[in-house]
Amino acid sequence: MIELRPHQTRAIEMLRHSLKAGNKRPVLAAPTGFGKTIVGAWLALSAVAKGKRVLFVCDRIKLVQQSLEAFDSFGIEVGVIQGKHERTRYSAPVQIASIQTLAKKPKMPVFDVCIIDECQVLYKAHIAMMNAYNNIPFIGLSATPYSKGLGKYFDDLLVPITTRQLQDQTYLAKAKYYGGAKVNLSGVKTKALPTGGTDYDPKSLASNIEKDDKLTGDIIKNWQRYGEGRQTIAFTPSIKHSKELVRQFNEAGIAAEHIDGYMDQEERQMLYKAHDNGEFMILSCSQLLNTGYDAPKVSCMIDCYPTKSLITWVQRVGRVIRSHKDKDYAVILDHAGNTSKLGFAEDVVPDELDDGDKRYNEKSLTKDKDKEPNVKECPQCHGHFVGLRCACGYEIPVSQQLESTDEMLVELTASQKRNRKTSMEEKSQFYSELMAYASIKGYSQGWAAHKYRDRFSVWPNKVKAHTISNGISDEVLKFITSQNIRNAKRRAA
Repeated sequence: MIELRPHQTRAIEMLRHSLKAGNKRPVLAAPTGFGKTIVGAWLALSAVAKGKRVLFVCDRIKLVQQSLEAFDSFGIEVGVIQGKHERTRYSAPVQIASIQTLAKKPKMPVFDVCIIDECQVLYKAHIAMMNAYNNIPFIGLSATPYSKGLGKYFDDLLVPITTRQLQDQTYLAKAKYYGGAKVNLSGVKTKALPTGGTDYDPKSLASNIEKDDKLTGDIIKNWQRYGEGRQTIAFTPSIKHSKELVRQFNEAGIAAEHIDGYMDQEERQMLYKAHDNGEFMILSCSQLLNTGYDAPKVSCMIDCYPTKSLITWVQRVGRVIRSHKDKDYAVILDHAGNTSKLGFAEDVVPDELDDGDKRYNEKSLTKDKDKEPNVKECPQCHGHFVGLRCACGYEIPVSQQLESTDEMLVELTASQKRNRKTSMEEKSQFYSELMAYASIKGYSQGWAAHKYRDRFSVWPNKVKAHTISNGISDEVLKFITSQNIRNAKRRAA
């Protein structure tokens, strides 16, 4: 029997209270390293003690074995629904299965409670089950419950503890973030995600990165300086780039291996084990290690895969902040600009479920949803920090600080100086980015027009907005921030 940690006990208490209050489909928002499968096993044990049958549904077949090991630690009688699995036992009170296997079954097993792991990814089979068994409790488990429409199927969000709190209590390792040469995103296309948002198209992104020889060299130099000889995983936008990165690491005398989903399971397991044993330093992939990868010894991540998705970013960082006796902190080498764009992953805290009634935006589902990430890169040590001072001692010059506040002044760019005439093309780009920002935030078009007028002293009557492909520029973001600061000071006066 495993003894529960305080945050796990609190999670169980919150779930019980939610169900007693009449909710039938609560979501437990449990950060990576929380031990949510352990909580699921404990819930199953409690249900079995009351004569109930439990179905535990995994996101993928490969996660069935991990879940089985957790349930076995509680001494629960478990059956596995997966082909001719050696633990097939339909009479067992607890059944573990992947949603892919259940979708192919003509008949569902009998159950009184269903626990859905990684519920941020809901397949049609999940939804069909929930509709067919609408009187049975469904409990969702997720570290990133930010998917579009998740609130249509679940009715309560429970957050027993945050990632930052787990770090403060030493259940997770703290992280140091470093920036390096960044990926060129000009012309990169986007594509829809199954979770409802959009992200950079892998093929388009890979094409840009594969042309950038300097970036790969910069990755190696930064790892040599900041990686500190740590066991490391790397994320790249393509298998081709991952293999090239591995080749150059090996050429530099640093043992590295590539891994991908096209390898057979036995080969992947051999690579996992060899890396965990320290037989080589760098394990590089495209997306394979993003979820379901559990290797607490790994304490460094090389990230050269830009993303717009909070779900992807939080899960990726979660791979290296799991606690281990030999890990005092984790190192994030961010070559993708994800930290400055999305903020520190440990500060992303869920606040509500998306009900599908308004324009979808992951950021709007988190706490501090109206606060833009203000992460800066230190020119002295290249670490990321917030506020005015970096841990290395560097302090932002007084000339760039606002008096008596911790906000930053907006640095004037050439296009912002009043003595220079701004071209119609620049005005169109500026207005287009304001419109894109308004769309992300759920603001009206009138908001963008007013901001344009604040900037150029005229209304955008003859300015045509167009779809932007490269994201919102720092210039526009800084302008909006400066306007917000000015308005806040005006209201406070």
